[in-house]
Amino acid sequence: MPAPHAAAGVRSRRWRGLALGAALAAIATVAVLCLAPAGADAEPYRDLSDAGSEFLGVGRELADPDSLATVRIGVTGPALTTSGRELVGAVQLAIDQANAAGGYRGIPFELVHRPNDGPWGVVAKQVVRLAAEDEVWVIIGTLDGERAHAAELVVAKLWVPVLTPVGDHTVDYANVPWVFRGLPDDLSQVEALLALAAERGWHRLVLVSEIWRDAEQAARRVRHRVAAHGIDVALHHRYETYRPEVDLERLASLEADALVLWGRPDSALPVLRRLRALGVDLPLLLPSLLAVPEVAACPVLGPALAAAPYDLDGTQPELAAFRQRWVAAHGEEPSYVAPLAYDMARFALQALGRTGLNRARLRDELAGGGFQGLTGPFNFNSLGGRRQLPVALAARRGRWQSP
Repeated sequence: MPAPHAAAGVRSRRWRGLALGAALAAIATVAVLCLAPAGADAEPYRDLSDAGSEFLGVGRELADPDSLATVRIGVTGPALTTSGRELVGAVQLAIDQANAAGGYRGIPFELVHRPNDGPWGVVAKQVVRLAAEDEVWVIIGTLDGERAHAAELVVAKLWVPVLTPVGDHTVDYANVPWVFRGLPDDLSQVEALLALAAERGWHRLVLVSEIWRDAEQAARRVRHRVAAHGIDVALHHRYETYRPEVDLERLASLEADALVLWGRPDSALPVLRRLRALGVDLPLLLPSLLAVPEVAACPVLGPALAAAPYDLDGTQPELAAFRQRWVAAHGEEPSYVAPLAYDMARFALQALGRTGLNRARLRDELAGGGFQGLTGPFNFNSLGGRRQLPVALAARRGRWQSP
């Protein structure tokens, strides 16, 4: 629950102290890099992913509240997209199973969904409602970096854990100890894709990215890291979300070995279809965001490799059983979102059983990790980023499989 008013001054001073410490660490890093001799391999003074954020506030001493009818679990995500519906459905499945096993010490769990369709700032209002009005104990959701950052700004003050399946590295570096990222970060995805290109002798790439925050961040990482893999970017084409097919003709005559396509499925698929119609038959390198069933099933996809968030076609019995159950209930294959959201919900529900109804203790339990899910182990660095590398998969017969 939110911290008592008597602790507000302590909390404010602690946050100011943390902010000052982070600022001083950043200044020290810049100083070290600036003073390094020309050409030297300068290292950061401090790696915040190994010595990052902790929660130093109060609240762990609070006891369980009395007379609860349900224990509420918050979900925020788009209601009008397939991934948003998967998010809600998967969390509800985990809650149903937990309630069948007795709920929280005999009290049933309840899902509270606050959709965040529309401008990305909507999520801030919905997170406030979940935390303050609905009084949820944990929030699962946000499906892109913009909304994850908006949620971070809120929970830094309202003190409620957020488990988010986004892959943007900067979500970690906001240094908010209440947020935990579930996918491999975009830097590890970039490294995996460039390593795949180098292994196959693809030394000249075309980079095509959506004009959207998460894709822009990833494109910068691609351009920054290509030289280390002996690769060159022949051209970087940026496309608009609502006019993705515009100006692609300039790629038709370009000589390259492969094409990196980074964007959301709804805009990336029209780009892909137009490029194939123009005769661009280059093999594709794709991020986790595009390792989804509709992309694998695209008739004009051609050769494609993806840095998938986990082994989507894994043979482990639990994941296979989940997919079968999902298809039976929903009539279609799940994307990576459903198993990941299911894992996050089970992780949170099990952690609540150990910590009691206390947000601060729950945050500590989640930070400790140790949960083994369908998508792999959940262990986090000190900034809340999941320590998991992407898995290279290839599109074959409409599915993502081992290359």
